[in-house]
Amino acid sequence: MEEHQLREEYNNLLERIENAQIYDGRNKGVDVYECKLCGERFFTRYKDKGVTPFTIKCRHCDHSIATHIETMPETMANVIGAVVHNWVRPTFEQLKQLDDGVIEHVLEGGLVLEDDLASKDDHAKEIQREAQKLLEQLVDTDASFMFIGDDGNCFTLGGDPVKIEAQIVFAMIRYPVVKEIIKKCAFAYEHANKTLGSEIKNVTLEHLIEINSGN
Repeated sequence: MEEHQLREEYNNLLERIENAQIYDGRNKGVDVYECKLCGERFFTRYKDKGVTPFTIKCRHCDHSIATHIETMPETMANVIGAVVHNWVRPTFEQLKQLDDGVIEHVLEGGLVLEDDLASKDDHAKEIQREAQKLLEQLVDTDASFMFIGDDGNCFTLGGDPVKIEAQIVFAMIRYPVVKEIIKKCAFAYEHANKTLGSEIKNVTLEHLIEINSGN
């Protein structure tokens, strides 16, 4: 889905959700999920109005399913010292980073755990820091990058590193395979050319992504 279409659907969701004829769990207490395998409990609350799942993957053993068994008052959750996790609606910027299935869930009114969104944000920031370190090594130089995948596919980006920063960061965030290529196999094109010469295959960034991502 194109970004402008996604934004339009997201804005439509925001306009209709408060009047939607669905259960509003806000201020209704703390939902308790219990794992069938390990017996551990997981506590959640509605921070936004929306739809939440009846079952979730256990966050303790990570091998089984936790099922919603009861809703307790917030006061009771405080008494037992429960760590409560919030169900929220992602911002648009957060939504763009999610998998297609989760995006569809959100556009249909679904909520996601705030902890999961935070981890994705942290992951994106870490990738940006990695890209920045790579670029800082080449500030004020006219350089070229060659990135080689495990199967031999490669691409080059040339010119002022600052000008191609956006391309690199975008590719690393959007396509994990590009992040791995950059981490493992990035080095200056001039140096590689001495060794590989005409063996280097110059392709565009878009072409590399098509080949490696399967999209």
